[in-house]
Amino acid sequence: MIDISGTSSSSMIIIGHRGASGYLPEHTLPAKALAYGQGVDYLEQDVVLSKDNVPIVIHDIYLDEISNVASKYPARHRSDGRYYAIDFTLTEIKTLRASERFDHRTGKPIYPNRFPLNQSTFHLVTFEEELEFIVGLNKANIDNNREVGIYVEIKEPSFHKNESRSNFSEIVIDILRKYNYTKRTDKVFLQCFDLEELQRIRVQLKSDLKLVGLLSDEKHRSIYKKNDFSYWISEIGIEDMATFVDGIGPHYSDLYEQGTTLEPSKLFNDARKHNLFIHPYTFRSDANLQPFATFDAMLEFYIDKLKVDGLFTDHPDKVVRYIESKHKQSNTGIKLQSSSLALIILSIAVIIL
Repeated sequence: MIDISGTSSSSMIIIGHRGASGYLPEHTLPAKALAYGQGVDYLEQDVVLSKDNVPIVIHDIYLDEISNVASKYPARHRSDGRYYAIDFTLTEIKTLRASERFDHRTGKPIYPNRFPLNQSTFHLVTFEEELEFIVGLNKANIDNNREVGIYVEIKEPSFHKNESRSNFSEIVIDILRKYNYTKRTDKVFLQCFDLEELQRIRVQLKSDLKLVGLLSDEKHRSIYKKNDFSYWISEIGIEDMATFVDGIGPHYSDLYEQGTTLEPSKLFNDARKHNLFIHPYTFRSDANLQPFATFDAMLEFYIDKLKVDGLFTDHPDKVVRYIESKHKQSNTGIKLQSSSLALIILSIAVIIL
């Protein structure tokens, strides 16, 4: 956690969204290592199952926008033309080359100015492989007394249930237990867009992990139509959610209302009212920043005005740099005030003498 006390903000956490995915292909170990080195507090893992029930770290249930699966296994798509991770064994997935994200229909990169497609060699990893990697990074960094945590998302549990994997969450939680992530005080968050699944994890599976209810922005709500977000973002829904989650993960655009000035939204105020922490997603310096003029202006609104408890970013170094610059400005102000006070005291002393 970066302590930014002394500025207008309180302490907050920086979460490497799929690693430092603004610089290297998402969810690859090099992207995670770079994010670690840039100073994140948590690394995110999106998890889906392979055909042989091995949790894989990948953002989608599809393989065809972050790998060469279509050219490697051209006949293995479903009737919708998509290549699903759950249709491939771990051995088969390990033969794929991971890449920067691209549109599976056009082959064009989603972010053209990021790491070039098909350059260098990257691979997908299992959930356990990544956890082992983070253990190693934390051990190597022991002199700095810094432990980076994990931020796990269970991807589309209803899809997995329809694929006869109703125990998906149990598989993930068992692996977390193996690595001693079992309670709220551990450096782990478990998040999901399926709020009913989170409720099951808390109530039926009796998990004591910090649970985070992901909420979809207006643009993407149709993707998660199985979840009634109109209910969950209402005050009653937030109050209900607060009985089984510890925080919410909304799209950043759902946290403000735009008039002549930007003000906290009702969702933001309701979450605060019910003592839920707020970790918005996703802060990208190379995306459309409107209504903010610059990335720093965006960070200033969320960190210094709203005082969010944490945020997901593709560019951890830029968030760290912003926070450190604010801290330096604050320290400079304190020093100037101290100098001015010293001069005043000295002047009074001269007059008295």
